[in-house]
Amino acid sequence: MEVGDYSGKYASEVEVKLEEGEVMQDGGDGGGSALVAVEAMTEPPQVDIRMDVALLHCHTCHHPLKPPVYKCDAAGHIVCFYCRAGHGDICSRASTHCPELDAVVGAAKVPCPYRAFGCEQYVVYHGAADHQRACQCAPCSCPESGCPFVGSRGMLLDHIAAAHSRLAVTVRYGRSSNLNFPLSQSWHALVAEEDRSVFLVSLGALGAATAVSLVCVQEDGVPAAPQFWCKLFVDRTGEDKDKDKLVLMASTVGSSTLTDGVPAPGQGMFLAVPQELLSGEMLALNIRIDHLRPAAATKSTTPRARTPGRMQ
Repeated sequence: MEVGDYSGKYASEVEVKLEEGEVMQDGGDGGGSALVAVEAMTEPPQVDIRMDVALLHCHTCHHPLKPPVYKCDAAGHIVCFYCRAGHGDICSRASTHCPELDAVVGAAKVPCPYRAFGCEQYVVYHGAADHQRACQCAPCSCPESGCPFVGSRGMLLDHIAAAHSRLAVTVRYGRSSNLNFPLSQSWHALVAEEDRSVFLVSLGALGAATAVSLVCVQEDGVPAAPQFWCKLFVDRTGEDKDKDKLVLMASTVGSSTLTDGVPAPGQGMFLAVPQELLSGEMLALNIRIDHLRPAAATKSTTPRARTPGRMQ
């Protein structure tokens, strides 16, 4: 796991911030002692601490601890709610609830790993991976071939305007936009008016046709459930009623950080536009993007089980 990446289980140490108390301490021995620096804040007092990150993870499954936290009676192993029963198969049942540790793991915060790209948030450690996957400052690459840019989506919009003289087209969710794209340019940026989400329309030759695809510029595979739905179509039926001059594609929208550049023509879901539906060297494309609202989570009284890991 890379430094600052909270998506894995744990590395050797992590800097956390606790929201309660006001302490200054410098162990200075390079060992297990904590390095603490008081941060001047008014309400409430906070402190930065460097500590062994394993202390914030379940002894059994090695995932970040979150309340309620339990301790086994035999060896004092600290385990999460999901592992407390199964822990008895390899040590002893963890039946002792630790409210003091609940307070610690509920207050321990870490800086977002994307601080260099503009995110200034401190997030609760056990929720840091979720924040990282959804962070608006997660870095992405420039779609222009050979360009070394890496930055947040907001930085990307400024970059393509300044470095490539390409302005993003503003669209609104749930509304169709009739846009004209020159075929000489392989990509075109869109930005949602409501939340500044960035989308990339890519164009490429696919045999005698032109393949058109749309991706949301964000971390690959995030979120797990589809977040956007789109409809792409070219309609020139009014020009010649004797011919079928409508092509349409509707699907959920995939995501990409553009690390590998613009999606290749024909990759994933795409719209194939025949040559006769092009307007010379331009593509007249109708785009509609809908923001899918997540369904209300159904509360379950039965927690999901985790597979216990090996004791260390």
